[in-house]
Amino acid sequence: MKLLKNLRFAGMAVALGASLMAALPASAQTVAEIVKRGTVKVGVLIGAPPYGSVDSQGNAIGYDMDVTKLVAKYLGVKLEVVQLTPPARIPALEAGKVDFLISTLAPTPERAKAVLFTIPYSAFQTGIYAKKGTAIKGWDDMKGMTVGVNRGSSLEHEFVTREKSHNLKILRFEDDSTVMQALFSGQVQAIAGPDAQANAAIKAKGDTETESKFFFGMQPNSMALRKDATELHQWLNNVIYYIKQNGELNKIAIEWVGSPLPVLPTF
Repeated sequence: MKLLKNLRFAGMAVALGASLMAALPASAQTVAEIVKRGTVKVGVLIGAPPYGSVDSQGNAIGYDMDVTKLVAKYLGVKLEVVQLTPPARIPALEAGKVDFLISTLAPTPERAKAVLFTIPYSAFQTGIYAKKGTAIKGWDDMKGMTVGVNRGSSLEHEFVTREKSHNLKILRFEDDSTVMQALFSGQVQAIAGPDAQANAAIKAKGDTETESKFFFGMQPNSMALRKDATELHQWLNNVIYYIKQNGELNKIAIEWVGSPLPVLPTF
């Protein structure tokens, strides 16, 4: 009887272990694991053209998507794309829904507490945009304004640090496209945004009343991995270096941003 009980307990433990294993995220941490699986799962940003958007069939397109295709090519595996909005990027990585992110993510110190960043693969200027009739030359001209920003982006911090001192009313939106639409419609008086995305939205709409007011920084963007994926991290750094040197990354920049790849910082 005791033996039978032990066997039943062992059987239950095996079944429980199998169910727990099935519930674990199917994400890889090394190049070898990805190659063995035959598929790489990459989180890419949408709602931020020209870096990330979707076509009429719902497929991801843009700068990030083209870089993602290059990475899959050099891995020699099939590509599975997970489309993400800015607030969903790091949570998707931490939950194991993707192997890594190529999603226009700024390598800030705060984010680096949670994820591992590669050397940058893209960069853009960050600035304030408003209607031509809105007199803005610097931060002090924005006191008391209703402003818009991409929720979860690094630019949100620029408004938050000035929220009380400049009496700003901050409206947060899910992506850069929605932020620009809020400016076009008059829902906000000014927005903080990347120059490439803002210029693309202005051009697509045929808008002649919106302009950049001033620039306050440059944002480099890195791929992101889980903290313990050090071997995969090194491989991705090598790929970024390689596609910078052979001109493939510059070609993507010219196609989507309309200008050559800027000098990217390293760390």
